[in-house]
Amino acid sequence: MKKMTCITLLFLLSALFTLAQGSNTRVFTIFTSYGCGCTGSGGAPETFTTHEEVLDELRNSCTGIDFIEWEGNRSSAFAELTNNINSYDGVLIIGRLDNDYRLAFTGLPTVVVYNLFEFMDAQPYHLFASGKIPGESILEGGTNYKEGRILTAQLDRRNLASPAVREAMFNDLVDKIKLMQVIKELAQTRILMVKNHENETIASVNYRGDHNQSFPEGFNENYLANFKELFGVEIVPVEPQEFYEAYRTADIGKAEEIADEWVRNAREVTASLPEIIKTARAYIALDELREKYNCNAVSTHIRTVSGSGELADRFWPGVALELGFKQRGIMAVCQNYPDLLISQVLAYLMTGKPSMLADFMYDIHNSTEIVLHSGIPVNPYGDGRRVSYSIVPHAESPVRDIPEEAGSSTGLTAEWPAGEPVTLWEVHSLLKRIRLHTGEIVDGHAIYTGGEDLDDVMCTAKIIVRHDDIKKIQREFQPYLYGIHLNATLGDLREQLKDAAVFLGLEVVETDR
Repeated sequence: MKKMTCITLLFLLSALFTLAQGSNTRVFTIFTSYGCGCTGSGGAPETFTTHEEVLDELRNSCTGIDFIEWEGNRSSAFAELTNNINSYDGVLIIGRLDNDYRLAFTGLPTVVVYNLFEFMDAQPYHLFASGKIPGESILEGGTNYKEGRILTAQLDRRNLASPAVREAMFNDLVDKIKLMQVIKELAQTRILMVKNHENETIASVNYRGDHNQSFPEGFNENYLANFKELFGVEIVPVEPQEFYEAYRTADIGKAEEIADEWVRNAREVTASLPEIIKTARAYIALDELREKYNCNAVSTHIRTVSGSGELADRFWPGVALELGFKQRGIMAVCQNYPDLLISQVLAYLMTGKPSMLADFMYDIHNSTEIVLHSGIPVNPYGDGRRVSYSIVPHAESPVRDIPEEAGSSTGLTAEWPAGEPVTLWEVHSLLKRIRLHTGEIVDGHAIYTGGEDLDDVMCTAKIIVRHDDIKKIQREFQPYLYGIHLNATLGDLREQLKDAAVFLGLEVVETDR
């Protein structure tokens, strides 16, 4: 593993600050019961954790979050939330709801905390999870709950469990509260979308159906409106001519310095230096547009630096996005897929890890999923560790085998460590779903040993992932519904994504279960 340079570290810290800046996350906080189930037991135990102590611990553990404690009664608390819903980013309820569930169903991200060893009769967990009272309920009438975005947690405020278990309870609560902060910051995202041509259909390369299928009328408008409504995220479309002008005026000397750094840190370089400089110059142009439009995420399907149609002006942006933006904490994808990009932003906010945009294929007899594209994060852990990488001609270039030829462009190859868990997933805004499955990275070169080098087959960047039931995952492949791309994020993010889906109002489809 390579260590990050001081310059890269400064870029990363700056990007993290930029992404997270703004007002603190405001969490409406109410204690609805005493906390220890002390009725009939002679009062609170000597080791009881008080309301004040709980809040002090939460404040110490949740930087950037303001816990606004409500000290009135529950009815006035519900009125406060109903009348001032935009003043809060989340709701924290600690204690029993005593058969009045409205406080949990405001539409805001909500965590309901059960105090262990209080009676549980007033915690309707199924209702929290489903938002519905079953039709076969013994009781009649009641409220039709529709706005639930509820996660649950528990605390042992009597301190009867072991210290390790009590710590796990508290950490679980902290993680869920911090997820409110993630959702708030996600909504502050602005995506720069540099188009390849004026009338480009969003995600046009992603969805594949039969020859009689086509995108519906008004697809782009509906997509953008739904995306904004669901996430609060702005997409800023930019015409290709604006990129061409930014490239034309980009500082060539600065591009040479950036290219030199990329080359110096590589394990191997087979792409030509002029093509690497071209990619660096395009990176400067994209970054200039990103700053101009105040965006903190980037997508582009552009494949030329001039629009001339000449081979010499062809380029692919993957190396710029991976070695440039993502090492600064700015998520970026080399195709105009807002769903895939907002997924990467979400993963980064939750874990600090960048993700890989990828095509994929299933090898049934080796029980593997082959995840591949022209770029891959070289900082998959999200910290100072770097995997070695090579800069190569781009796999799609018609002069790929002649690196010195103008237009051979650049691609990236690197390997994420075998034995690590990985999550393959994506958000689908139009369908209001998150699809995911997990697996383990394996050494592809030990599996595919015959013929040509695995690195030279199709896209250069690859992750080979082993699955227990690859056939089940394959049966879920629906390119006309879910598209032909996904994201790979190092680590097992299954539970985090399921929790995030609750706060975002999304359904979760686990394609491996």
